[in-house]
Amino acid sequence: MYKATFLVLVIMFLVCIWRNMGRVLMNAVIRCLFCLICVYLCNGMIQYCGGNIAVKINEITVCVSTLLGISGVAGLYVLQLFFTIHG
Repeated sequence: MYKATFLVLVIMFLVCIWRNMGRVLMNAVIRCLFCLICVYLCNGMIQYCGGNIAVKINEITVCVSTLLGISGVAGLYVLQLFFTIHG
């Protein structure tokens, strides 16, 4: 689990070296924060409506939301739904 996080961070670092480092890092930070706020709000709305699906905020969630954005967050909810039904 930590190896995947480390690999993603190394890849992001290499991308930052070859491009404009400030712009890429700022975009990644903004995307990460926006998606984590979306996860927090979606978890709250689902629990308020009586659902039992919640995506936990951890390092994998941060990496997925940073790299894939909103589509990654939607994918996390689809996976959580799948594992809740079949788990």
